[in-house]
Amino acid sequence: MRKPSLATQILAVNALLIAATAVAAIAASRLSLDDVVGRRQALVLVAGILAVVLVNGIVLRRRFAPLEKLIDVMERIDLARPGVRAEVPEADSDDVLRLVQAFNRMLVRLEDERSRTAAAVLQGQESERARLARDLHDECNQALTGVLLRLQATMQHAPEDIREELRDTKEVATSAMDELLRLARELRPAALDDHGLQAALRTQVGRFTDQTGVPAELRVYDELADLPMHEQTVVYRVVQESLSNVARHAGAQHVIVELGRDHGRPIVRIADDGAGFTARDARAEGIGLVGMRERARLARGRLEVQSSPGRGTVVELRLDRDLWLADAA
Repeated sequence: MRKPSLATQILAVNALLIAATAVAAIAASRLSLDDVVGRRQALVLVAGILAVVLVNGIVLRRRFAPLEKLIDVMERIDLARPGVRAEVPEADSDDVLRLVQAFNRMLVRLEDERSRTAAAVLQGQESERARLARDLHDECNQALTGVLLRLQATMQHAPEDIREELRDTKEVATSAMDELLRLARELRPAALDDHGLQAALRTQVGRFTDQTGVPAELRVYDELADLPMHEQTVVYRVVQESLSNVARHAGAQHVIVELGRDHGRPIVRIADDGAGFTARDARAEGIGLVGMRERARLARGRLEVQSSPGRGTVVELRLDRDLWLADAA
């Protein structure tokens, strides 16, 4: 059973106190209800009590209104969509003002801490990816290279009846080495660290075309070379995930990746002419939109996806703290 609000409880207590005071006054004055004058006085007294209770309720409702608004804001708070703040009343008690201001300061601290923690998690993920990529390239790849050399040497002196089997084994080992190199590049693209964002995206788009046969075009209007490394990583991962979704789900005939700025704000857009999807399809297929949006928030940006069946898909990433806060408000 839902309990009454604090304002209702205070109003009820005040009404009981006023009624008890009136009863005590009647008893003290020995007001008689038998004659006409006594009944009139009693009616006036009851009307006065009701009026006092009504005024008391209006005053309490007005005084508790800022608290109700603050409770509504608390219920709507979602740290995954930061920027929501409680409005500070222009004229109210100092206690209410302090409460609202303290709540807003707490939200700022929580959002800053979440942002720092998320950035540390992202950095940790990328560091682990880089370590795995180095291990695959340096250790596993070298081991497979040694196997290939041994197979090549063995084939030169092997009987003819097993030479064909050794040749097939060599092809399998070569395929495994190529797959390891591909995984290493996907885990941490060397071009991003060595040559910058534009070169890494160009390599990624070219690889997408080679693997899928779908023509993909990179249009660079601004290289965004001034972006911090963690934001460049976010851009790269969003493009990577978007192209992966196109290859798996879209059935597109053409893909365009655009890199530039809009009113000074970094923007990346991935557009395809594929099958598109609905919001229900996105949840059912698990196409990674949640992960991309989370990465966008880590870079103080916003990810927008526009898609409908038969009309293709446009994924747009905007990196700007002011825009991020305005979108969350």
